[in-house]
Amino acid sequence: MIIQAGFDLQILARPLIDQEEKLYPRLVVVGLDAEMQLESIRVVTESFEGSLNPFQDAILEHLDLDGSKYFAIAHAGIWAENDYYDEQPILQEAKKLKGIAEERGFHMIGHFGIDETGYMSNGPNYYFDQYLLGDDLPETMHHWVHSRFGKCE
Repeated sequence: MIIQAGFDLQILARPLIDQEEKLYPRLVVVGLDAEMQLESIRVVTESFEGSLNPFQDAILEHLDLDGSKYFAIAHAGIWAENDYYDEQPILQEAKKLKGIAEERGFHMIGHFGIDETGYMSNGPNYYFDQYLLGDDLPETMHHWVHSRFGKCE
């Protein structure tokens, strides 16, 4: 399974956090290989209380075990909609995690807060190929050619 978009990651993580209209206080990590293929989905903790700091090492250890290159995290609870500057503690902690991950050769491509009504993302929600995330992401969306001239009509 190749992961093409942020919403794919949210779809994979949601059943581990929101089950039958009940929200479980879990922190989930989704690992992808260098070709954006799904490597693993793991629950890092069953008792997430709103802080990533205690689980940073555990998140990265899971990735080391699987040979992942890219990853996303998802957790119970969302952050305030109007915070466009990443000033909330959970967003600052995610930024710190992303930096530590980069130092170890991993690329964090998603951070999702999930509740019963939906989710919030501090990263791409749509196709990765449509975002300027750097040259490190492989192309995952291939354009189908329907014309003998090499152009879609």
